Amino acid sequence: MRGLFGCAALMLGSMTLFTAAPAQADTSDFSYDSWHVEYNIDADINGRAIAHVTETVTPRFPDFDQNRGIVRGLPIDYEGASTNPHDFTVTNGAGEPVPFEIEDEDGFRAVLVGDDSYLHGLQVFVISYTLSDVILAREDGTADEFYWDLMDFEHLQPVKEFSAEISFGPELADSLNSDARCYIGQAQSTEECSLSGSGSEADPLTISTVPLEPQEGVTVAIGLESGTVVQPSQRLPNFTLDVVPLIIGGAGLSTGLASVIVLGQTKRKRKTARGTIIAQYDVPTSLPPLLAAHIATGTRGSTIAAQIVHLAVGGAIRLEDGASGPVVRAVDTSKVADPLDKSALETLIPGADPGDAVELPSEDEAFASSMSELEAEGKSAASERGYIEQIAVPAARVLAWVSLGIAALLAAFAFIGLALRNPEIPALCLLACIVIAICAIISLVRHRAHTRLGAETREYLEGVRMFIRVAEADRIQMLQSYSGAERRSDGSVNVIHLYEKLLPYAMLFGLEKEWTEVLKTTYQATDPNYVPYWYPGLAASGIAALPSTLSQFTSSLNSSASYTSSSAGGSTGGGFAGGGGGGGFSGGR
Repeated sequence: MRGLFGCAALMLGSMTLFTAAPAQADTSDFSYDSWHVEYNIDADINGRAIAHVTETVTPRFPDFDQNRGIVRGLPIDYEGASTNPHDFTVTNGAGEPVPFEIEDEDGFRAVLVGDDSYLHGLQVFVISYTLSDVILAREDGTADEFYWDLMDFEHLQPVKEFSAEISFGPELADSLNSDARCYIGQAQSTEECSLSGSGSEADPLTISTVPLEPQEGVTVAIGLESGTVVQPSQRLPNFTLDVVPLIIGGAGLSTGLASVIVLGQTKRKRKTARGTIIAQYDVPTSLPPLLAAHIATGTRGSTIAAQIVHLAVGGAIRLEDGASGPVVRAVDTSKVADPLDKSALETLIPGADPGDAVELPSEDEAFASSMSELEAEGKSAASERGYIEQIAVPAARVLAWVSLGIAALLAAFAFIGLALRNPEIPALCLLACIVIAICAIISLVRHRAHTRLGAETREYLEGVRMFIRVAEADRIQMLQSYSGAERRSDGSVNVIHLYEKLLPYAMLFGLEKEWTEVLKTTYQATDPNYVPYWYPGLAASGIAALPSTLSQFTSSLNSSASYTSSSAGGSTGGGFAGGGGGGGFSGGR
C-alpha cells in the first residue's frame, strides 16, 4: 500500500512539473520581428556631440507566461568619457507610456521595460534616450568619427528585420567627409553592409532591412572633418595628469630600485674578506654542514642529507639499507665534537647508544618538522658564533624613505586620474606604487650579512668547492704539498679519508654526482673489493655502483626530511563589427 501511494505521488509530481514547464522557460526564448534605430547627432552649446536615439523594438513573446518585457543595456563609458545615457522615455506602438525602471551596474545603464504583468505575442516598444560625447577624435588626427555599435552583440534572439537611420544636425552635416562604412555580423567581423544617404536630416544615412542571427550586430563608422566637435577633457591631452605622473613614477621607481641596489652591493661587499680563493682540502670540525650551509653561498644540495652523511663519514654513525627506507645506526658517539653534530645525532637517534638504529620514515611530518628545526639551529648558530649578523644599510634606508614619499605623491595623482582620465595611466601609476613599496620594504628591514669572520670562512668554503672541482692530478699535487694532510705510515697522503670527509660538502655544493665518481675511482685504485666503513651496504652492489646507490640513498633522505602531507584537490576540465562605442546588451525579462 505504501508503495502504491509513493508511485501515485511520483506521477502527480511529474504531471505538475510538465504542466509548469512553460512558466519556467528561459526568458531569452523569444524573437524580434523588427528592430529599427534612429540616431540624430548634433552638437550642444559647448560644441560637444550629443545623440538623440529612438529604438523601435517589436519582440514576439510566447503565448504562455514567460516574459514581462525586455531589458536594454547601454554602456556608460566610451573611450574614457561618460556617455551619460539620460532623458529616457518608453511608449508602445500607440504612443502610450510603458512602465520601465533604470538600473546602473557594472558600467551599464539598463532600461527594464515592463512591470510584473506577463506579456504575450507581438509587442511594440519605442525607447528614446540621449547620449553624450559619441564622436571621437581619431588618434592620427585626420578626422573625427562616429564609430558606433547600433545593435548589440550580446542578444540571444534572432531579429527578422533590422534597419537604421543616422542623421546629423546642419553644422555637423556640413563637416561629413564622405567616409562612411557599415559592418555586420558577429563581433570582429569585417563583412560590410550597405549604407546609403548623405547623412543630413533630410537625407539620413540608411541601413536597409537586414536579418540578424543571435549575437550578430551592426556597427557604423562615419567620418567628419578633424576638430568638428569639442572632445571632453578626459580625452584631451593633459600634461599634469598624463605626463607628470609618469615622470614622478619614473623617479620613484629609480629611487626604489637604487635603494635595493645599494643594499645588494653592501651585502656583496661584506661577503668578501681577502678576495682571493685558495683551494682547501679539509674542513674544520667546527664547520659541520648544518653551519656551513648558512655561511657559504651558492649551496644547492640538501643540508640535512649532507649532515647525516657527515656524521657517517666521521665515524659517529653508519648508513644501512632498511626494509622501506634508510637506516642510521650509532657507532662511536665520541667522534662527535661540535654541538650541532651532537644535536643532529640526538635528533636522529634519541639516546644514541652504540648499536642503536633508527629507520628514517618516508612519510612522517613529525620527523620532517624535527629536521626543519635542526636546520634552523644551524642558521641560529651562524649568528651566535659570529659568522652572520643582522644589518641595516643607512643609505638604502634613506633612499627607501624618499621613494615612499614619491609613491605617496604618485598615488594621489593616480586617484585623481582615475576620477578624471582614462584608467590606463593611473593603473600604471598604482602598479608603480606597489613596486616602489616592495623595494622600500626590502631596503628598510634588517638583513643577514657576513661579518669579517663570516666572509673569511665563506672564502675558505669556496676554496673547498674549488678543490672538489679541479682535476684529480691537480688535487694530488696540492695534497702532496700540504704538510697537514692526513698520511699513512709510509708518508703518503690518506686520500680516501680526505675525500670521504669532503663528500658532505660536495653534496652541499650540488657536486655530489661528480664527487662520488671521484670516490669510486679512488676506492677502486686502492682495493677493488673495498667497502666503506660508513656504508657497508655497498658490498652487495659493488664499488662501481657507488654513484647511483648513494644518489638513491640521499634522495630517500631528502624525501624524509622534507615530507609534508597534502590534502589539496581540484578538477580540470580596419574597422570591424563591435569595434565602436554603444552596443550594450538586450534580452527578455
